[in-house]
Amino acid sequence: MDEPRLERALRQGPPFATMYVPSSLALDERPVVRGPVSVTRLVLVIAVTTLLLVGLLAGLVAVGRSQNDVRPASNGWIAFARSGSGLRGRDGWIERDIYLLREGGTAHRIVGSDADRLDQICPAFSPDGRRLAYGEAQGTVDTDYHDAALVVADLDAAGNASESLRINVGGTVPPPCAAWSADGRRVAFGVGPTSPGNDRSAAGNEVWVATVADGHVDVLSDQSATDLEWSPDGSQLAIASGQADPVSGQSSRDGSIRLYDADSGDMRTLVGPGPWGVWKLTWAPDGSRIAYQRGRSDGGGMDQEIWVVRVDGGGEHQIARGFGSVYGVGPVWSPTGDRIVYQRMKSAGTEAHAVVLVTPDGATQVVLSDLRLPGDDASVSRRPDSVTWSPDGKELLYSAWIDGRPGRALISRPLDPGSDPVVLYEGLDPAGENRSWGRLPHG
Repeated sequence: MDEPRLERALRQGPPFATMYVPSSLALDERPVVRGPVSVTRLVLVIAVTTLLLVGLLAGLVAVGRSQNDVRPASNGWIAFARSGSGLRGRDGWIERDIYLLREGGTAHRIVGSDADRLDQICPAFSPDGRRLAYGEAQGTVDTDYHDAALVVADLDAAGNASESLRINVGGTVPPPCAAWSADGRRVAFGVGPTSPGNDRSAAGNEVWVATVADGHVDVLSDQSATDLEWSPDGSQLAIASGQADPVSGQSSRDGSIRLYDADSGDMRTLVGPGPWGVWKLTWAPDGSRIAYQRGRSDGGGMDQEIWVVRVDGGGEHQIARGFGSVYGVGPVWSPTGDRIVYQRMKSAGTEAHAVVLVTPDGATQVVLSDLRLPGDDASVSRRPDSVTWSPDGKELLYSAWIDGRPGRALISRPLDPGSDPVVLYEGLDPAGENRSWGRLPHG
């Protein structure tokens, strides 16, 4: 091959537009004399090699990120719902609006107003922290709701929200509370005339699975979801669900966990129906296991248990038992996967709860000390009514109240023993699930 054709072939890359022509092999027996390599040429070779290695490493990093976002989470906005000064219901409930704040900053209202006559609740960040889903309806919690909807809003860097999707639910149902799929493609929420905590049938209740891109909704009938959570890969929705004919004295829970495949539409039972009703669950960050809380009572009896099961149905084992919980959101797996946090009553019949960290194998349980802030009197007891994790897994987000005083405070509690808790916001409503801590968007 002549030098010009070889040069063109190398520029084109494979497959080369050249033809191989066999020829007789001629061996030159003369000794090879190697001349000295010039410094300029050596520097050029090293530079080219370095650039190739840098490009290769950058390509590998890009491929890795496209397959799985391995960058560590960093804490972003905290969203919560609180009452304003608008419509007041029969029992004193006031319609709620959505607020955002950051650690060290002040809260600002992003959704709702004092005069909109809408109850806006359950803010939930998308996994990338760029969007917020929330439920809204006309009315208040103690009046007749109507015209409910699930709203998705885009957030800018300053925390301003602009509505991008509205899914009308209608009827007289409460505002929906959505769970995001880990890939951000879907949201799931319960819709129905009954709530998970009453004694009515699950018949007529539904779970809606909506595609965010176009608002398409798949409806799962006769599902009274006490909890919903997506698998970390976004493919399966776990439903702690009631059945159409509830067992007497056990609300609308039948003790089952069902896994719904959003792509195929298939549903299978992971934990079968039984006398011990499952009401809360949480996925392991690696998607291999689910931890769930169950009990015969609605939480007030000292019969609650926490179990862990693999998603293939095997390896089921108990990690906590013999406790009650009238507050809390059930077990919550840490973002790092090494611990699960849950709440339990300190003794039967009391509203005072302890916060407990337990390893997924149940071998180690740590009861955290009571929450006290610098300057708190020794007699002050801050009682948690909900606890969850910060996105980086280094802090716990408490909603807590002081016995005999109105209102709740939003408090971050670092797990580093040398760091003090910090009050983020005072004056929350007693609605423990209306908080969400989002990760800081990348890029």
